[in-house]
Amino acid sequence: MAVVLFAMGGYGTYLGFRIRFSDDVEEKAMAKDLHPKLLAGMFFFFALGATGGVTSLLTSDKPIFESPHALTGLIGLSLLTIQTVLPALFEGNPGLRNIHGLLGSGIMALFLVHAALGLRLGLSY
Repeated sequence: MAVVLFAMGGYGTYLGFRIRFSDDVEEKAMAKDLHPKLLAGMFFFFALGATGGVTSLLTSDKPIFESPHALTGLIGLSLLTIQTVLPALFEGNPGLRNIHGLLGSGIMALFLVHAALGLRLGLSY
């Protein structure tokens, strides 16, 4: 999952900033096309990972949604779901673009914490 976070999430975040700050029309068009596709793929893989994690806990007779790793993952997926709605509202309210950027950056920071918690959890076995 760390590969998905750093590769897809990192490049998707970079593309989001290129959409916002690039002066090159061609680069901006490419970023606008790829940004939502790449981050939708990241969401898909994270949702699969969450499903696998919950299944693993259930088959091991361990409690679910009690570890900080599980909580940060659940919060992150919930916030990513909210993120998908915001671009549809941009045209009516340009201020939402700022919220989308700040929320997206915050989600990426949350997922970095999530990765560290997952590493700690994995090394504890």
